[in-house]
Amino acid sequence: MIFELPLVEEKVKRQQVLTLHLVVAFTWIITGIFLGMLHWFVKSVPVDKQIFLHGFTLPSFLGYGVLSLGLLLFAFIILKNKWVTEKVPNRWVRIIEFFLLIFLAAYAALLKIWVPTVIYGVVSLAVLFALYWEGITDNTLYICINERGIKLPVTSRKRFLAWAEVERVLLRFGILTIECCDNRLFQWNISGTDYDKEKLHQFCNTRILESENERSKYAW
Repeated sequence: MIFELPLVEEKVKRQQVLTLHLVVAFTWIITGIFLGMLHWFVKSVPVDKQIFLHGFTLPSFLGYGVLSLGLLLFAFIILKNKWVTEKVPNRWVRIIEFFLLIFLAAYAALLKIWVPTVIYGVVSLAVLFALYWEGITDNTLYICINERGIKLPVTSRKRFLAWAEVERVLLRFGILTIECCDNRLFQWNISGTDYDKEKLHQFCNTRILESENERSKYAW
């Protein structure tokens, strides 16, 4: 028998989505300001020395473009955060973020400026991972209870509990409580289930009793 209990908690939290968007927005804003200042600095030096600095600059409109995109993204995060975190708009914004960051990383690498290369590379990898993680269709977390033990959600530090580790399982008032024999306690809010609570309790109690002889290696 297998019980799959859906949790109220989600795999991808809205705050996490917005935080990465903010990181990208600030990266673009700082980059745009830096490119603008660099362009201004090149113009301020004598003409005979400008030739040595032109290789380190982009056309001024690109600097202003990156700055504008950063400010626009920041404005959307503040004013339209619900829209930004919706699945389709969020995916398109992530794609734009990724390609622009890759372009900036490649340009910095060509100039052998390694610090911004690493920064853009790390942020672009974070955006790429977010594209995958946020693209998972089912955003619901589950706790799976079966003959072997209890499989905990992916957000939990411990992913699996053998029955020999478990002292008690209780589902009451929409809260699942798991007490372990080493005094650890796990609790989650359940979003609703069709299973009979009494049947779940009976199943868990039976498995706990059957595993008592293995408990010594988990107790402390």
